[in-house]
Amino acid sequence: MKPITICTLLAAALLAGGCATGRGDRQADEAPRLVERNKVISWDRGEAFGPVPLRLASLAAINCASLDTKDVKWQPEGFHARALDLDGRPFPGGGYFCKPRNRSSN
Repeated sequence: MKPITICTLLAAALLAGGCATGRGDRQADEAPRLVERNKVISWDRGEAFGPVPLRLASLAAINCASLDTKDVKWQPEGFHARALDLDGRPFPGGGYFCKPRNRSSN
């Protein structure tokens, strides 16, 4: 599994756990980091993600769609170029913040 996909999967864990606050208007200077809380791996600060750059939109959509299930479809909401893994190391290529699509857009 590619590092960026792992990052996307973990972003989904945050959203599934109901801990996400949504992305910010731009990438924060301090990168978001994956943390483990109550056996759930999630981003520490969803608001640290900025918008997905247009040049990465297709890749972001593919990565978030890899999380799709029969009942839940995912879409990219944010990107951070220096998102950190559980050990505090940057993910190669950055990380995506995915969110479930509204039922009306399925």
